[in-house]
Amino acid sequence: MKVIAVLAVVVATALAADWEVYADTGMTISIGVGFRRDTPTEGFLAGAVNGVGNVILHTTNGGLNWTQVPGDYSKELILLDLECADETVIVSGVFSEIYSKDDGKTFQDSVGGGQSQSVRYFGKDGDGGEKFGCAGSYFGKEGAAISKNGGELFTHITDTGLFTFARYGAYPSDDVFYLTAGEFPSTDDDDTTTDDDFPPNMARRAKKTAFQDENGHFLRNWKPDMSRYGNGTDNGYKAQLVKTTDGGKTWETQIAVNGTYYFNGIDCTTTEHCCAVGESDAPPYLGAGVHCTFDGGKTWNQTFYMPYTTKQGFSLIDIRFANDQLGWAVGGELGALEPKAYFVETTDGGKTWNPDKHILPGYYALGVEVVNEQLAFAAIDNTLTQQSALARWSA
Repeated sequence: MKVIAVLAVVVATALAADWEVYADTGMTISIGVGFRRDTPTEGFLAGAVNGVGNVILHTTNGGLNWTQVPGDYSKELILLDLECADETVIVSGVFSEIYSKDDGKTFQDSVGGGQSQSVRYFGKDGDGGEKFGCAGSYFGKEGAAISKNGGELFTHITDTGLFTFARYGAYPSDDVFYLTAGEFPSTDDDDTTTDDDFPPNMARRAKKTAFQDENGHFLRNWKPDMSRYGNGTDNGYKAQLVKTTDGGKTWETQIAVNGTYYFNGIDCTTTEHCCAVGESDAPPYLGAGVHCTFDGGKTWNQTFYMPYTTKQGFSLIDIRFANDQLGWAVGGELGALEPKAYFVETTDGGKTWNPDKHILPGYYALGVEVVNEQLAFAAIDNTLTQQSALARWSA
């Protein structure tokens, strides 16, 4: 009876709350969002502002108002992700990481690291803001970069078995890490920088999703182009998911496919329970889905899939759980008359998903941060105005 009562509370909480556009941030592109679990009114955003360049924003009133954190972040071509825990804030970029251990007042260059697509804290709070993991490319090798002193020093832990780009990671314990990897086809523009690019031209290695154009913006008038890619193993898509149980000494590939989709974000509630999102805008997959394991990766099953239509595409880029039952896979629908941000919700740990409950017209969801079982935030991009905003869910 106790288990039934707990599940009822989780479901009732989810039904009573909706995602909403909460505040404008003044950014042109908002990439990473992080809020302190111990002080939920305080958070940070990383991204860029047209005419200014890379910026980091800080809020102390729960996201209603934002101020720029002083500093020169121009040497980072593009800021790619942000995470915070306790008084530590870490921002990953194309070339390296920067960190703050004074609650975002000042940022310093990390030692080690490299081109990190994502950054996450270990466990529930990074062991008091000390332990973080990045996923990316380090001196030409794919894998993770681990810090155990709040971002001051990163140690490379690479996997020689990775055949594609390491992109996102989840670190449910000090020894158990999961990394998602993948790549999508590039166009000629992806690798050619021009003077008017803003932010600077994003090579496919740094893009969050195939739905971004060469300037990092999300396409307003996207439509499937079946002639752009080949079929099957020739379409340029790669996906791989790897796991370590000994802190990176050895790795096991649990998923490896070519010619179908590529992986985006991953989240774990325990060392055994994880879900990851993937997508593709080419046949044969042509859609977005969620893949979950409940046994530490012995088996992975696709528990959600949204296919494309002839007029619109569906994308999922990130995923977070509030507890072992409630969570969201976020992304959006592009190509329709009005694009829509999707917060695909699960209330049973990822066994089933509801794509229709939380939809924000005109936006695309870039990243999601769950503070606790009553509060979550997301970085969203207005594909019509090319301006960014903050979305909030509160119970």
